[in-house]
Amino acid sequence: MPVTINLICGAQEDGQTILSPLIFNIDDIKKLRDVGICGILSGTLPSAAQQNIFLSVPLKLMIEEAIWLYLNGLAEFKVLRGDTAHLVKEILDRDAHNIHVVAKERLERSFELQREYKREQHRLKLERLGIISPETSNKNTSDQSQNDKLLEASLFIETPTTSNLLNNLHLNHENGINDNLLHILVSQYSNWDNFLLFQALKDKGYVLAPGGRFGGKFIAYPGDPLRYHSHMVVRDALHYKDQPLDLLELAANARLGTAVKKIWVIGAPIPTNDKLESNNIPSKKDVSFYSVEWAGFG
Repeated sequence: MPVTINLICGAQEDGQTILSPLIFNIDDIKKLRDVGICGILSGTLPSAAQQNIFLSVPLKLMIEEAIWLYLNGLAEFKVLRGDTAHLVKEILDRDAHNIHVVAKERLERSFELQREYKREQHRLKLERLGIISPETSNKNTSDQSQNDKLLEASLFIETPTTSNLLNNLHLNHENGINDNLLHILVSQYSNWDNFLLFQALKDKGYVLAPGGRFGGKFIAYPGDPLRYHSHMVVRDALHYKDQPLDLLELAANARLGTAVKKIWVIGAPIPTNDKLESNNIPSKKDVSFYSVEWAGFG
């Protein structure tokens, strides 16, 4: 079953709609990990901002990742039009009472289950220590009120990892708009050839992530980033025929790549007559890559 990519509509710049691809469902994030799409966790609490390793959902995808998933039939789009905060406020204003009742019932049910579990664990512990016998374990003890106070103090509130509010309510979700959303995503590109590089590397089994911190467009891992270091820094796609490669950039990036134990990679689609597929996006092309390493002076 395809995962759901939530496209959050941002402000318009130069007449174009800016879309941010986000994943809110934990199960969908697990599925993406299995196909080598890792994204970046971006969720945090404004009142208690966390460092990168403590961030949670939503998972933010690169535009290339969202397009690749859709073209391979692994994802479908769901759009939130307009200001997201305003949409959520409208929903809360309209259904505030029902949302409050459901949340309160769920919380009380959670507390009751915790109380039953903790009382049973406490009873079994006293039996093991020989303080009470199985015959008297169900009788109230003299310090029952004190035990109840300690029990209530130990209850915890679970913080959900997914949003039932967004999952259960229809927020301007229209059928048959996936192709239109794809065109909007494609239109955000200043260089469509970057996606062709992404696609070619994915076909070779690499896992890709944003490469800005190493001066490139992508960084490429041979497998899951939790198991491997990245091997390559890939620059923006280069047009071999009409785009020069600055010698200073060549030396600087080759030195940087070697310093961080990575290969600096230049890639570009092999020039051909452009053709359009049935969905009006550029067709898949063969891509060539060149790697550069710093060897030193002399």
